[in-house]
Amino acid sequence: MKKENARLIIPLWGRVYADKLTSMTLPALLAPGNLPSLCAMFEVEVVIVTETKLFDLIQNSRAFQRVATLCPTKLIPIDDLMSGLPGDYGVVLTKALYRGFLDLGAKVTDTFLLFLNADFIIADGSYRRLGELMLAGHRVIHAPSFRVILEEVWPKLETRADRKNAVLAILPREMVKLALSYKHLTVKARTVNQRFYHQWCMDQFYWYVDEDTLIGYQLPVALVAIKPERVVTEPTLVWDFAYIPDAAPTLEKFFIEDSDDFFMLEPQSRVTGEELVRPGWITFDDVVKYLNNWTTKEQRHCGEQLLVFHADDLPAGLHEVIDESRRYMSEITKRLSPQPQPHANHRMLGPWFTAAVERINERQAASPESADQFSQDIAPLPAAKPLPVRRGMIGKASAWVRAIHCKMFGSLPLLRPSHPLWLDTADVAAHLSAWRQAGRDRILWLSSKDSFFHSLLTERSDATRLLLKQPDHSSIEDTPYDACLCELSPTEISNLPALYAKIRPLVSDGAEILFYVYKRGPMPLRANPFEAYEELFPATDVSTIRFHGNTLTCLIRNLFIKCSQLFGHIPVARAAVAGITLVALAPLAWLANRQANRRDATIFTPTWTSTVVHFVVRKKTEAAANMAHAGRRTNAEREGAAMLYAQRL
Repeated sequence: MKKENARLIIPLWGRVYADKLTSMTLPALLAPGNLPSLCAMFEVEVVIVTETKLFDLIQNSRAFQRVATLCPTKLIPIDDLMSGLPGDYGVVLTKALYRGFLDLGAKVTDTFLLFLNADFIIADGSYRRLGELMLAGHRVIHAPSFRVILEEVWPKLETRADRKNAVLAILPREMVKLALSYKHLTVKARTVNQRFYHQWCMDQFYWYVDEDTLIGYQLPVALVAIKPERVVTEPTLVWDFAYIPDAAPTLEKFFIEDSDDFFMLEPQSRVTGEELVRPGWITFDDVVKYLNNWTTKEQRHCGEQLLVFHADDLPAGLHEVIDESRRYMSEITKRLSPQPQPHANHRMLGPWFTAAVERINERQAASPESADQFSQDIAPLPAAKPLPVRRGMIGKASAWVRAIHCKMFGSLPLLRPSHPLWLDTADVAAHLSAWRQAGRDRILWLSSKDSFFHSLLTERSDATRLLLKQPDHSSIEDTPYDACLCELSPTEISNLPALYAKIRPLVSDGAEILFYVYKRGPMPLRANPFEAYEELFPATDVSTIRFHGNTLTCLIRNLFIKCSQLFGHIPVARAAVAGITLVALAPLAWLANRQANRRDATIFTPTWTSTVVHFVVRKKTEAAANMAHAGRRTNAEREGAAMLYAQRL
């Protein structure tokens, strides 16, 4: 009997995620109970959708080569989809996922599509169970991921990986034990019976049962496999909101609820999502307000499914906690609006999604050759109605507005003093511009979050990943970096000495290293996180520290940011409010920024809003070392010289 077709699609971009894919995600996929078992049940193909510049890195990895011995593989380029704007992430990911199956054409309805994030780690046996469910006739299958602290979990996974064979085989209960020992902040903040703090946007709910057991609900639960009933060629909204209702509107959904059957780790940096967390607990009204604004019919259905994560046999008292959780979720359900958000014309996301797709389409139109790399392999499909490109009077008006804005306020991060963000960006922006003018093009950029400086830099790396990486400078010594910008949150400042020790060998002598610390939030940070002087600051190289901002500049900045985030679901209204706010604040911002800039920034102020730690590397050159060595004499040489001197006397 001929086996059915299955295609595993993995989207990614950026060197950081390529490294995670090849070092951990693919090895976990190669565990005996995952891809090898799936290949025994189906005709499997693995498709990696990524940037062309990452092809060689992925194809040359041991893990990818092992995957290629099990099943056909394909790499599909997405260079033309990269908009360069951090806020477009969800749209780029959605279009990348679509690109992973568009070449199937009408055959997509006869193919199981499996989806996996490039940094998710799957327990051994998960894909075997998934394959069994697919063979049993389930055409839409969901399974939860579980977020853990990357910095704690990654080193432990590395010790378990078989590097020679590129395999990471960890059984579900052992992986759950690891996950429950290192739950991420955003999991703890959504644990209903541990109410020290909460996440203001509650789309997951957990209950602690015991050290080895946690139960919960997620809105949505990740889609891990689907055999579509419809051919869909263009997304109507971001992936988690629209693909299922578009591609499988009538198919029954199946949920893998027990971690023994399927378990998937989601390692995230310790600071990811910390800006979403608030002290104390959250009211039902606030929970419901968020869910009413965002959730669709399919996502609410996901939230009805009980999920059980356990590292041991289920405890005797589990049903009591389940009953408690059901009562809590029932109260939320009763308060929800009767009509969920539609996936088409979603009130919060629809206009934003349309605008982001327009930007990407305009980029593709400007660079048709990059899109052609992909389109030549696409099977014929029904023509999709193109989204309109802004032309005529509206386009001209938009261009005039942008020109006036640039003249008055500059463009991020090269802003003018009339902009509320000028004081927090000018220092670093000046250094980046100076580096560019000096021909320092090879810049190491480390950042775990969205950055003000993305338009001036390329190839962002994760600082946390650098900390976890074993030192290997053999490939770096020939082409060291000319400079480095490392962006940290206030809670990451304690990592500065360890990061500096990792960065310094990667840069050339005379290179500059900047650590940029930006304080988000409604008020300036009044505590001094720099007080552990000897532990925090390296005693090598030439260095200085500058503290920018004061109470007034912070208030102006936060007012601007708050107003610019209003009407997030209506881009035109949001832009109008942001523009009006910017113009209204301009005189006060100019005066406050100029006054604050006159202060000696090397003097500490407790109301700082951003800090720049600046190093100029001074390495001992080989020539200097040889000269120093030449100037030294051994004891024998000294004794010989003394005897010769005595003879001359």
